[in-house]
Amino acid sequence: MSTYVISDIHGQYEPFKRMLEQINFSDEDVLYVLGDAIDRGPDGIKILKEIMKQENMKMFLGNHELLMMEALRNVDECENEGRTDTEELDLWLDECNGGRQTYEDFKKCSAKKKAEILIYLDNAIVAKKIKMGKKTYYLCHAYMVNKKFDKEVKYNELIYKDVFQAVWQNIYDASFVKDLNEKLFPNKKYIYVLGHVFTQRLDNVDEMGRGIVLNDSNFLGEYHIINIDCGMALHNKSSQLACIRLEDEKIFYEALDG
Repeated sequence: MSTYVISDIHGQYEPFKRMLEQINFSDEDVLYVLGDAIDRGPDGIKILKEIMKQENMKMFLGNHELLMMEALRNVDECENEGRTDTEELDLWLDECNGGRQTYEDFKKCSAKKKAEILIYLDNAIVAKKIKMGKKTYYLCHAYMVNKKFDKEVKYNELIYKDVFQAVWQNIYDASFVKDLNEKLFPNKKYIYVLGHVFTQRLDNVDEMGRGIVLNDSNFLGEYHIINIDCGMALHNKSSQLACIRLEDEKIFYEALDG
């Protein structure tokens, strides 16, 4: 049995399937998807359905899944209350967030499937701790949650402020770090595995200019951060999907262009 972590697939089903083949993913393994499975690419809903079918695939909430749920609530409220202020929907569908294809495919789903998807996301994990020997991995999409928890905490167990922080916060934002009056992460001994900020933005690329995993054991001089978002959201020649196996921290890559 192996434990894998992947993040920021962004609607790219084919690289996702190639990754599963590359790691020989089996029923004995576990895959944690750290959010942003949807948007910007063509197959977000298809990927969500695939994850939902597999008991050994565990979905985390990302900022794009949160955008989706907020937008769909906005649509329902407008229909039920005769309102026309579709601010949340407009934000999701804006080109900068790339939710239009996801929305169009969601609308094609049956009422039953729509409900199943929303219930599934309502139960998505926001943060999880996994102990591997002497190491403890803290998994999340972008940042930590303030609430103390044992092994994991889900979206429907948190207040909105904590969810927003966990899926939206950019830990590489110097102003955020400067303004923080307390320690950045809860435990200096943990290894924090996250996505959200593509590593190309941090100038962490290979000889071909493709994003690669940033394994920083001295982040801010105190924390061990492993950033596995290698830019599928960019949808260009630099885009790669990365996957880490926690047992030995081996990294696997699948380029967008194959």
